[in-house]
Amino acid sequence: MLNQLRTFFDHSRHTLSVRDIDARLDVLAFEGKEALSQPFNYRVEFTCVDSDIGAEKILGQDASFSLHGAPHNLPFLGLSAPMVKPLRTLHGVVTGFKRLSGSVDEARYEITLEPHLALLGQGRQFRIYQHQSVPQIVESILRSRHDFEGQDFLFNLVREYPKREQVMQYGESDLAFISRLLAEVGIWYRFTCDERLKIDVVEFHDDQRHYQFDVALAYRPQSGLSSSGQDGAWSLQSSHHVVEQHVNIRAYHHRVANAHLNGDIDQTRGASTTYGEAYHYAEPYTVLGDPYAHDEDLQSESGFFYARLRHERYLNRQTQLSGISSSA
Repeated sequence: MLNQLRTFFDHSRHTLSVRDIDARLDVLAFEGKEALSQPFNYRVEFTCVDSDIGAEKILGQDASFSLHGAPHNLPFLGLSAPMVKPLRTLHGVVTGFKRLSGSVDEARYEITLEPHLALLGQGRQFRIYQHQSVPQIVESILRSRHDFEGQDFLFNLVREYPKREQVMQYGESDLAFISRLLAEVGIWYRFTCDERLKIDVVEFHDDQRHYQFDVALAYRPQSGLSSSGQDGAWSLQSSHHVVEQHVNIRAYHHRVANAHLNGDIDQTRGASTTYGEAYHYAEPYTVLGDPYAHDEDLQSESGFFYARLRHERYLNRQTQLSGISSSA
């Protein structure tokens, strides 16, 4: 009869490493926040036998945080646990550091781990960009002012974006500025990692086909029963709101004063839970575009291009689903 060993609860199975810190860092707890088009933010609490790690030694250093599943049950005594790859590894830079407490044996610390893009939130700029498209402006900022290289970011866009006559950055951080520009034209970004180079990579997309669709989780309401180590979701809630029925746009082109730049978009398909008009004036377009074109057929940065994006933003609140998951 097999002698089943009980799984040992290892609170430090997750691993944290920081460049130029040779001492072992034992993870106690962590809390993370992630969202599309926002830098992730992980606060990781750990202990270390080095009771006096200086802030100047750890702040601004590259770091990685790996999430591991529960240890395997061993079927026989004397067997060593197999090597298990981490469920996920986050690469980034240390942007915050705290010393929480200390004793004779060890000290307790906390770091904040964020992607390198988060550093662009420091500082304010006043600049003018001329004859560049939105992706070109973003790339020039990443390369020329923040030393990003080709392996640090990726543009995977299905649209061609026109060059703008002039764009102004006024009293904004570079992160706030590029986030505003990207959101204006419907480009979103997320973070992945390059395990070969051990770096975080920011990816820019403008199409829903680049969402992650290959994840399926079982619905497991919390009942105190074992889930056999399988990931699941629970506490699902849905919310519904009355939202704007249609968007009306109007603009003025100073070079072509008689250009017709007025339009209206209704994407509700007759839904009864919508009401009202959202009026948008002076969106940055010079041509109205085709009201019946969709996806790649719709001219980028035309009037109806902006009208559809703005209405999609309103319609996003019509039905929303929230919940909790154990998936890493």
